[in-house]
Amino acid sequence: MQQSSFRIRTLCILALGCIGTFGGNLGNIQAQSLENIAPQAVSKLRSTVLYFGEPIRIHADILREANIPEKELTIVTKFMGDEAVEAPFHEPFTGMIIPGYARKLDVEIRRTTVQSTIATKHVLWHHTYDVQQIPPTFDASKASVENALSKGKAQKIGECALVIKGVRVDFAKPVDFEKNAIVRALVNDLEIADPALDMTKTTLQFVSGGQKEDKFQTALKPENISISGFFDAGVFLLNVTLKGLPKISLKGKTLQGTFAVKLSVTLQNRRAMRSATAYETILIPCSVTF
Repeated sequence: MQQSSFRIRTLCILALGCIGTFGGNLGNIQAQSLENIAPQAVSKLRSTVLYFGEPIRIHADILREANIPEKELTIVTKFMGDEAVEAPFHEPFTGMIIPGYARKLDVEIRRTTVQSTIATKHVLWHHTYDVQQIPPTFDASKASVENALSKGKAQKIGECALVIKGVRVDFAKPVDFEKNAIVRALVNDLEIADPALDMTKTTLQFVSGGQKEDKFQTALKPENISISGFFDAGVFLLNVTLKGLPKISLKGKTLQGTFAVKLSVTLQNRRAMRSATAYETILIPCSVTF
């Protein structure tokens, strides 16, 4: 009985002759690599993006494409500086939440097969992910263009002052996972670039009595339109000035069109020493009667 047991252990050692990424005796047979048996799944795995403060999420249709029984697969994950964790693999797979210190994540998918009482483990796929920071997002659903002057106050002759309100930034993105709680970014973690106008997408015209005011059109040049502003508590307040207009009153006239505002906001994840920038050109309709 002891001889039989010794023989089985010896065969297992021979079958598991290769060391895995995270240690342990693992076979790594090229013919059984995921690249060979499920190339589309591998493409999805490589394009997967993982973020700080979010769970490890993997869904690449491995089981369907490779035609492997789910019970034969395990997944091993290892945060930078931590011990490796092995778990049964299923799809979609949701793992642990990624902390800020884990700037890199090793993932290994293993297959275990049993033949004649001999269990053999193969490394099907291994990849090291660079964990990313989720960028902030813009919300212009409540954005509006208004006369910058108080009601009843006339615009300066030859100029037009407007204000764009209501462009918000969703900045409270996850940046870490600490003490079983997700840590989110604060407004102080943001870096705001100066706003700009995309004049290739900005279209403006003055209208009076339903008719286009042609004499104003020649003045609506990029060099005559400027934008500035400030950012407070997650909201932009943008000032737009039109200069070089005809020296006549704007009373009763309507400025119609669209402002294309280019915005850039960077979220600095100081815990992970990573950052993410959101760039967007926001189209804001304009209809202001003076």
